[in-house]
Parts: sequence; structure tokens; C-alpha cells
Amino acid sequence: LRQIGGAKEIYVPDPSWGNHQHIFRSAGLQVKTYSYLSWATGTTLDFGAMRCALSSDVPRGGAVLLHACAHNPTGVDPTAEQWAELAALFRERGLVALFDSAYQGYASGDLDADAAAVRAFEAEGVLPIVCQSYAKSMGLYGERIGAVNFVCSSAEEADAVMSQVKQRIIRPHYSSPPLHGARLACTVLSDAKLFSQWCTELLVMATRVQCMRATLADELRRVRAPAPDGGDWGHITSQIGMFAFTGLSAAHVDALRAHHHIYLTRDGRMSMAAMKPGDVEYIAASMRDVLCSL
Repeated sequence: LRQIGGAKEIYVPDPSWGNHQHIFRSAGLQVKTYSYLSWATGTTLDFGAMRCALSSDVPRGGAVLLHACAHNPTGVDPTAEQWAELAALFRERGLVALFDSAYQGYASGDLDADAAAVRAFEAEGVLPIVCQSYAKSMGLYGERIGAVNFVCSSAEEADAVMSQVKQRIIRPHYSSPPLHGARLACTVLSDAKLFSQWCTELLVMATRVQCMRATLADELRRVRAPAPDGGDWGHITSQIGMFAFTGLSAAHVDALRAHHHIYLTRDGRMSMAAMKPGDVEYIAASMRDVLCSL
């Protein structure tokens, strides 16, 4: 973005994955934010504010980071209709769409469903840049394997982009990447039988996380734990991905850690992938305790 595209700043959603700002700043970009989460509820998308920010706060031609699916840390995604509206807005204003795709297949269990946002932008003619990770979806976390994909308007443009990326980015930064993780991913993606098995296992993983969401929400209702957003804990199941943005405050999180030995990040993000069925009753009771005492 900076070395080839000449960008000086990038806009990221508020909130976003904590490391995004570090990555972009280390690349020499000024990081600014645009509205995303509703701070009134702390658990839902404020699409009106998001659209307004992208329409007025971000300059024409500006670079914008988007989460392709399972927004981290909130698990709150735009609807298909909202993605289509955003794609049209990006085309109209000439905005550069940089997608972080870390959970394709792991969010819903469907590779196509989790790619819908990116494809909506491509269909609109926005030509997104997509940073794809296989760390979680293939269990290759220690390999840090992924790809950056540039959607181009022609073969000639693709050749020019590839030349620039190879000579100005890849060569001076790492030259020859490690092969182990890349070959594992390539083997799975290029073998029909292994690919089918992988898709089945993605669905199993995603379904398990969805089941844990429903089980936790039901137990929180059963013990009459007051939801921080004033609702009925429906946000736990309406969110998607491996994390639940619970709405718990930093004080609630600190109390859970100190008194109940339950650990989550201080913004209230809870790992649903790490939760086990046998722990749900204790977790819900502990959440009720800190919510009622603070």
C-alpha cells in the first residue's frame, strides 16, 4: 500500500484485531479508525455510523481495512445486503478495499458463505486486496501460512502487480519463504479427496463453536444473568466465529480472573473455541456473579 500504492494512511474498524495497528504503523502508515461497533450496546454493529464514516471521514481513494468474516474481536459482521451497499460505496468513492480473511470456512463452516463479502466487492468492480490466512482453518498456526491475493482488471495489470510485489516487497523482505506450511496447504487445496475432507472438518469445527455459543447463551438465561446490553444474550448466538464479544467490562473480566479463574481479554472477548461443555455451567454462574456484584 505504501511502497507501491503511495498510501500514507489506512482506516481500520473500531475496534479491530489489536495487532493491525502495529503492523500498519511498522509499515510506515498512519492508522485512523472508522465507526464499527455500536458503543451503545457494545455487542452489535452500528452500520449507519460505519457507512457515514466511510462516506465522509475517509478521503476519496483512501485505503480501508475490512474483515472478510468473523470480525475480530467482536464476531459482528455486516449482512449480505449491507456488504453489497458497502461495495457500491467503495466503487463510487474509489476506496481501496484491503480484506483480512483469517477465518474462511471456520466462521460458518462454508467456504463460499465466508467469502461472500470479498466476492460482493469483486462483482461490484472494486478489485479488492485479500490477505488470506490458513493458520486456523488448517491448523497451521505455527507455520503462519497464508497468501496475499490481488484482484486485477486484466492479465496485463496482474503481470505488472506481480512484478512490483516480487521486486519491491518480497525480494527485500524475505526473498524465499519457508516451504513446509505452503506445501501442506497446497496439498490439501489441490487434492480433491483431501479438499473434501477438509471442508467436512471445517463444518465440524464451526458447528461445535456454534453449539457452544447456544449452550452458553441458554445457561446464562437459565441462571438469569443480566446481559450487559440489556438484552437476552442473543448477541452470543448472532455473532460468528471463534470469539464472542460478551459485553463484559474490564472490571468484570478482572473479577472473573481474580475470583473464578476464568480468562478472557479485557475488552470482553471470550474464546468459544476453547470452551468445553462441562465448563459452561460454571462459566455462566461466574459471569452472573460478577455482573450482579459490580
